[in-house]
Amino acid sequence: MITDDTLREGLQTPGISFTFNEKLKIATMLHAAGIRRGLVAYPSAHSSEVEITRKIVEERLFDETYGLGRTVKKDIDLIESTGANISLHLPFHLDGLDEIVEAVRYASRKGKLVEVAVVDIVQFSENELVKISKKISDAGADVIQLPDTRGSATPRKMKSLISSVIRNLDARVEVHCHNDHGGAVANSVAGAEVGADYVDTTIYGLGERNGIADTVSTISLLRDEGFGIDVNLKELGKLYEYLLELIFQKIGPTLFVNNFPVFGKNTTIHTAGTHAAFSSVFKGSNFSVNVYTGRSMIRNILDANGIQLEDSKLEKLVNRIKNNAVESGRAVSIKEIVKMSEEI
Repeated sequence: MITDDTLREGLQTPGISFTFNEKLKIATMLHAAGIRRGLVAYPSAHSSEVEITRKIVEERLFDETYGLGRTVKKDIDLIESTGANISLHLPFHLDGLDEIVEAVRYASRKGKLVEVAVVDIVQFSENELVKISKKISDAGADVIQLPDTRGSATPRKMKSLISSVIRNLDARVEVHCHNDHGGAVANSVAGAEVGADYVDTTIYGLGERNGIADTVSTISLLRDEGFGIDVNLKELGKLYEYLLELIFQKIGPTLFVNNFPVFGKNTTIHTAGTHAAFSSVFKGSNFSVNVYTGRSMIRNILDANGIQLEDSKLEKLVNRIKNNAVESGRAVSIKEIVKMSEEI
């Protein structure tokens, strides 16, 4: 029932970056707590994401380990090379659904479990969402993930959309709810109540902007609703303590103020390169930079500081930024980026 996304969504939290050893310890503690399904990394972002995914697969820390990528063959092949199952996300603007369907077919022939996220489901009518989900399911996806990417849904809306998809598909369904308006846990529970097979959560609700549904809050409510979730809360509590230490080291207690719904600072900060590339979808124009950053984000930062770099130098700068984030285990500041650009 519970899919843990702390390792991947955690790196989308403004100001956060983890080292390899920190990621491995988090995965090991999740295993000890009884979490059996994990979305652990974005392999196409950096070699360190490939390495941690392979290590987690080798250690068999989850019954189902997933790597995330775009619906393109390059990302699919890279995820497969790690030994992980394949998790893909659609773009925010669906201009080429036929190409996406073909990529899902390609992934389904890899002999791995395949899940596909239809991002920002509240932008669609029920009929549109069912039509898209059915095409993806028919192409071979084992799981259809239904994310409230902007955190703007209500429990009633989530129930309506998710139940419509479940009625019309044979594939399993997963919900992934963001917390921009404070509804992540309620919307996740609503999805489970109408039959979703999996609920995506993170420790402390870490994630892009001000995060997604918190793990222990969601588990507690689902148990109260009669769902049998076999998780050791004592072991899970140890992970909360460990991650709190990391948060205080890397950011400080202000994270919890900045993560407050609606007017918290983090609701207007983009971390992941994919989200930043579609910044028109989200409010705000601030950035937090780590290993998940991309050229589009860095180009925007440079433009805002009056810096122009040719493409080859921009590529070098992006790689240097990613390496810095991985080695330091911290987000890279704008001041550091400007200095690096001057040195390129």
